[in-house]
Amino acid sequence: MQNQALRRQDGALYWEGVRLSALLQAGLTTPFYLYSEAELQRNWQRYEAATAGLDATIGYAVKANNNPVLLAQLARWGAGAIVVSEHELRHAIRCGFPTSRMLLHGNGKRQVDLDAALAAGVRLSADSEFDLQHIEARAAALGTRAEVLLRVNPDIDAQVHPYISTGLLDSKFGMPQRVLYALLPQLKALRHTHIRGLHCHLGSTLKSVQPVLDAAAVLLPLLQLLRTEGHPIDTLDLGGGLGIDYYRSATATPESDSQQAAPDLLSSLTPLFSELCQQGLRLWLEPGRSIVASAGALLSRVIGCKQSGAKNFLVTDASMAQLIRPCLYQAYHHIELLETPADSTQKTYDVVGPICESSDFLGLARKLPTPQEGDGLLIFDTGAYGFAMASRYNMHLLCAEYLISGETLRLIRRAETYEDLAQTFADQPVSI
Repeated sequence: MQNQALRRQDGALYWEGVRLSALLQAGLTTPFYLYSEAELQRNWQRYEAATAGLDATIGYAVKANNNPVLLAQLARWGAGAIVVSEHELRHAIRCGFPTSRMLLHGNGKRQVDLDAALAAGVRLSADSEFDLQHIEARAAALGTRAEVLLRVNPDIDAQVHPYISTGLLDSKFGMPQRVLYALLPQLKALRHTHIRGLHCHLGSTLKSVQPVLDAAAVLLPLLQLLRTEGHPIDTLDLGGGLGIDYYRSATATPESDSQQAAPDLLSSLTPLFSELCQQGLRLWLEPGRSIVASAGALLSRVIGCKQSGAKNFLVTDASMAQLIRPCLYQAYHHIELLETPADSTQKTYDVVGPICESSDFLGLARKLPTPQEGDGLLIFDTGAYGFAMASRYNMHLLCAEYLISGETLRLIRRAETYEDLAQTFADQPVSI
């Protein structure tokens, strides 16, 4: 495919073969999400190349972006699916992922989640002692066998935002090493559960491979011990969470300087991957964000600009209802106008939405040319945890999603209507 990267040409932003302002001129209702098939494929191929020749599964985290068109493409390319609920599992199967390339994770699996995974023959990650007991009980009740990875909490600081750090001892995820060693006698007594390996996940947006290497050093001795005790160990899931440069190189921030590119991170892990596979281990990676994040963007229109005290506000029709990451995680997303205005004098703006909350912002203290009302605005790198975390707050309904393939545009999720929402309302008696 041509024109993979977002680029500015003659003052206009293009993605693949599409001038983005033309989408607004064509009358598409904003805000909406836009994805690039070429960028998605390019990101996928980085992981495919890094694991070539190895017994490795690249497990895409369905929670990052669950659009069925994108999922079906990833399934065709050979991705596995990391799911965390009954409906994610059903959705992944519907989108073409084979159950042999699926894992069910989660720190609080409900009975419906366990039953769906066991019925489909999907492997599970046991997050705690009670989780393991629940898995054994449901497998016995269903007359089947559970294939399980034990999730280890290695107490390693991945140096990421605390809301997305999952490998420290005070995290709600996984079991500390001392708990796992204490569980060893009980594992032998399980009749409906086979322990097939270990799983860990240190957090999202990793900027270095060192935490992964440190985690492997913790997990490998435990894997060998489990093998010695007779468990059919064949899998090690190292999680994932490689970050992307949300700041983009043009901003020249310390954050972007410290963010290695995904290919560099992956190449430095190749010796570890090879060693693990030589030990007869099937390797799982979970790089959901770095596959899909840069393949998506959020398009909006400017409602107006205002000055209040010492601040300038650029108000757009996109909001925390479409993209909650900035106000939830203080996450940075690069923002640009679709077209460079004739007067390109820059001011510093807080880019905010129309939701009735002071926390409704998309970017703070951004230097931008002063736009006209109705001008288009692009919020970059929203393919991961953008639409997937959207809400209907203030009854801003879920927006549309489109996919660019070369010069072709496809609608891959229609915008929600009030009539769609109204069908869920009810007023009826319930027997208790």
